[in-house]
Amino acid sequence: MPKTQTVSQQRYTHFQSPNIDLIVSPWGFGGTDNLAQEGAHALLTEQEIVKRLEAIGQHAHEILPPSLGPFEVQESRKHIRNCDAILTVNNWLADTVQASLKNGNIPLTLGGDASLSIGSIHGAREFYGEKYSDNLAIIWINNHLCNSSPEVTKSWNANRMTYTALTQADPGPYGCFASLVQFRNSPSPVLNKSNIVHIGVNHRSAQDFDEHKFYTMQDIDELGARPVIREAIDYLDKFEHIHIIWDVNSLDLSGVSNYSLGQLNYREALTIAREIDVLLRRSGKLKSFDIVEHCPSREAWDKKGETAEWMTDIVCNIFGENIFNAARRY
Repeated sequence: MPKTQTVSQQRYTHFQSPNIDLIVSPWGFGGTDNLAQEGAHALLTEQEIVKRLEAIGQHAHEILPPSLGPFEVQESRKHIRNCDAILTVNNWLADTVQASLKNGNIPLTLGGDASLSIGSIHGAREFYGEKYSDNLAIIWINNHLCNSSPEVTKSWNANRMTYTALTQADPGPYGCFASLVQFRNSPSPVLNKSNIVHIGVNHRSAQDFDEHKFYTMQDIDELGARPVIREAIDYLDKFEHIHIIWDVNSLDLSGVSNYSLGQLNYREALTIAREIDVLLRRSGKLKSFDIVEHCPSREAWDKKGETAEWMTDIVCNIFGENIFNAARRY
């Protein structure tokens, strides 16, 4: 595209992405009540995300989940809840993400709870290989850091330990946590902390702040959503492979697993999505994407479908939707 175009003008220039694999991962074993299993269904059926993407010229293919289990609920003291089920579904997801990347596609995981990102990141890392793993980075949009651990947890939920499991070198004395840190016999840590940027943090971290870059909601208040996402992308400029984890907890919505008043509003979220489109997707750096922690049943009766609508708009804007090409819904 012409270099003289502004970012705003570039946004309205059509850019064809690789095909998108919508990996349906409706599991919530990493949370307290398993409600995150509903999120993928809401995006696919209520919002018809495939039709929305195809309306803007992006080919999207659904990859449906296999029949896994049955699983027994694990509630042992000082043991990660449902650890066996989490390992099983993440094994499938890691294989599926890796296969999608091998086919030259963009895997978009429709979760499910945040522990699924252990599988998706491992799948990406295995595809790029250990030699190139230092070229993989994450933009993680979330209201907390997911940096809990067996030493500080109260819930023993894996969805709050995802960051720790990916960045910790020493698995510690807890066998269940060690199985996440050393998932698929990978060398640990899977990623360096400097490969990760968090955006939207509004909760005190579970343990001391780690040596990695993050932006709180106060930063977004003071700087603005566009400068923050641009600074985050610029910070990760040396990396060629960017993975997005969009935790729905980052949004000021009720249909999420961990609601926090004062999170990203609709315009801020779309601003971030559109900058990801122009600065990452169109440069070929956006390689994989997770949506996690969407719990539609937690929405009030007059808000039904609102969270799914926001997330569908966010995804479609990342893949090039704008006022001139959007499928009309009225």
